[in-house]
Amino acid sequence: MKSTQHPTEPPPEGPSWSAGELISFGGLSDKGTGYMGYSERVGPCVLVLHDAYGLMSSVRVLTDRFVADGFTALAVDLYDGRTAEDAAIAHGLATGLDTAYTMKRLVAAAEHLSNNWHPRLGVVGFSTGASLATMLAREVAVDATVVYYGGGSGLEQALGERPLLGHFAHGDDFEPASAALASMSAMDDAEVFVYEAAHGFANSDLTSYEPVAAELALVRTLEELHYQLS
Repeated sequence: MKSTQHPTEPPPEGPSWSAGELISFGGLSDKGTGYMGYSERVGPCVLVLHDAYGLMSSVRVLTDRFVADGFTALAVDLYDGRTAEDAAIAHGLATGLDTAYTMKRLVAAAEHLSNNWHPRLGVVGFSTGASLATMLAREVAVDATVVYYGGGSGLEQALGERPLLGHFAHGDDFEPASAALASMSAMDDAEVFVYEAAHGFANSDLTSYEPVAAELALVRTLEELHYQLS
């Protein structure tokens, strides 16, 4: 496991315009929807996979942040418009996903980005989305994978020697940081950070949101994406 920071490139010049809209992708057997963010500068692609609470406003804001930093981003709506108001509903939505069908839709989303926008692809997943991100890396060519408080155990089997950045929380009862550290220590091209925060610290729609940790994790995520996708 690497212990040094990635070198980074200077941030790109801000686009002269940007847009975000709900789109559909895929065909009859793998059709999905999501929030698409893009700008005049067609940058490398980032696929955003939300946590158990769904495609909330915070996910759209994050997608726009990726676009502002020079990427073309798509946040997939795993729940087809549904969102959760509390942890119990979120758990029900997450466990109710049909994994095989969801993976077909994520492959379609990745192909939509790679075929229509830019061939370089990164995936950023949160909790439930983190587990899906590592699964997706087995199905399509992913150049960078970033996971937030999820997918900790077994990451070395999922990604092998491909680059991985992980953000975990000390106070996490769902995905203990110790499991992630143990899993990622066997990977040559992995980097992990642990924050004094709780599960969901990067989701501004939740009470567990920790703005300082969230911003620091995002800066590190952007550095990773620029480095791996340039």
